[in-house]
Amino acid sequence: TEEKKSLKRTFQQIQEEEDDDYPGSYSPQDPSAGPLLTEDLIKALQDLENAASGDATVRQKIASLPQEVQDVSLLEKITDKEAAERLSKTVDEACLLLAEYNGRLAAELEDRRQLARMLIEYTQNQKDVLTEKEKKLEEYKQKLARVTQVRKELKSHIQSLPDLSLLPNVTGGLAPLPSAGDLFSTD
Repeated sequence: TEEKKSLKRTFQQIQEEEDDDYPGSYSPQDPSAGPLLTEDLIKALQDLENAASGDATVRQKIASLPQEVQDVSLLEKITDKEAAERLSKTVDEACLLLAEYNGRLAAELEDRRQLARMLIEYTQNQKDVLTEKEKKLEEYKQKLARVTQVRKELKSHIQSLPDLSLLPNVTGGLAPLPSAGDLFSTD
């Protein structure tokens, strides 16, 4: 639980942090922006796993606070100073517990708002990337169509060329021509 407690942030910590810790200008043309935004989004989602609203231990402590802490009308039952001091101590502890928990809840709320902004931006970024990829796909489909047409025309052209193997034997049994070396030999 020590590790979990170190991940919990108070509302004061949130207030002290500047909004600049979430870079808000990701350009879809910037290829490095997508992975950064995705990593930030994943980190924000993981951080919310340890959110105050999920802290069952603190919620159980709050739920188990004595009725005297929550109901002013029960103060009349206190008859001696010692009981009043015990109740005062319990009330002080409850106040601290509730103040800290409320601060954490406020921080969680701000984190969730920030996450909502990130999700909107991430969704828009993905839409932009999708649009860009669809354009590329259309370009490549057109290129494929052109290449397919060239291929088809090339096959047609090859089919229209004469088959030289079917031509009659033009040498007609004649001796082959002499080589260049034979032409210039001095026999």
